[in-house]
Amino acid sequence: MSDNIPAVESPLPHVLCYYFYMDPRPLDNDLTGSVFVEWRAPEHEHFEKTADWYWWSGLLALILLGIALWQSSFLFAVLIVIGWIALAVNAAHIPRDIRLAVAERGLIIDNKLYFWKDLDSFWVFYEPPLRKEIIVQSKKAIMPRIRIQVGDSNPTLVREQMVRFLREREQDDSLMEMLARLARF
Repeated sequence: MSDNIPAVESPLPHVLCYYFYMDPRPLDNDLTGSVFVEWRAPEHEHFEKTADWYWWSGLLALILLGIALWQSSFLFAVLIVIGWIALAVNAAHIPRDIRLAVAERGLIIDNKLYFWKDLDSFWVFYEPPLRKEIIVQSKKAIMPRIRIQVGDSNPTLVREQMVRFLREREQDDSLMEMLARLARF
């Protein structure tokens, strides 16, 4: 056993130690098959936030906090404070560039392979400079849609490769996605 991994007797902590101390195994061609197209792009769309954005979101949080305290709902008040802090921290996060690829056995997103058999359909939203992304719908009911930024790659080439494995089906934004885009989140 390595020196930096503590000795444990129970199998559950051992699994947790392995998870936290080991690097993820890099994907190789045996697992992914041939890679047809590969590009790098931000992990999510990022909108620069001004000080006004933080003031307005803080004002909204204060109004909700006032309503919660007026209703004597202290749990809701705590939830509002935690939610605003999480929102502010997440809004300030700058997305990192990740590796994206269309491979023989699936879609590679930042060294995670999504197998074609688990994916249902996709749609390319390409309206530069406002929006350049691919939405992939999973066959799993509880899995959210996968949003992939196109970045500087050729969306036509990516689409031509993906249509070989998935059906192309027009998809609309959900209400939450539209509200997040409207709020520039």
